[in-house]
Amino acid sequence: MRGFQSTPGDSRSMLLRAAGIAWLTLISAATIVNHASLSSLATQASANVQASQVVALEAGLTELNQSLDTLQKRPVALTQARYETDSKTLEQRMTAIEIGLKQRLTAASLSSLETRIDQLTTRLDKPNQTTPVPVRTRVTHPTKPTQAAGLPFTVMGIELRGGERFLSILPTGNAAFSEMRVLRPGETDSGWRLQAIDGQTAVFQRENDGQTHRLTLP
Repeated sequence: MRGFQSTPGDSRSMLLRAAGIAWLTLISAATIVNHASLSSLATQASANVQASQVVALEAGLTELNQSLDTLQKRPVALTQARYETDSKTLEQRMTAIEIGLKQRLTAASLSSLETRIDQLTTRLDKPNQTTPVPVRTRVTHPTKPTQAAGLPFTVMGIELRGGERFLSILPTGNAAFSEMRVLRPGETDSGWRLQAIDGQTAVFQRENDGQTHRLTLP
């Protein structure tokens, strides 16, 4: 009985089988390792994403809190900013109006307006002073004495004393001016009563017969 003897062909076939098995084992092991690595990476990536989201949410919350604090502290600042904006707008409008006026009005008309404004300002600033009109006492001195027929004196003129009118008379003849005297209405001289002084007319009445003389005064 002959023993079992391997031939070169059989040895080669066995080696190929062993190599194939080893290769399959390595591939399987590599596949398992890769799968484990991928699972670990996926888990780590998911954890990283969640951590990033948490950080982003926390940052967003912090920003919101800061914004709320800023809004609560900004009413005064907003009012001031609005005031500055409105003031700037008004200044721009005023500048535009001034430029428009300068373009529409000539230099001559502007000068005329300035002159009129200055005059009005001066008139307003000047105090209103009324100069009292002095009361003048008018004394009529006739250039030529008037003498009526029958009157024993010559009328020299009218005098005003204390607001009352008097007649200046001088006796007929060669009487001196020192003998001049005055008559007021109601008084009598040489039998003649001065009844009234009516404008530029003197009315006399003789006492003994009531005869009336009207004498036009100069």
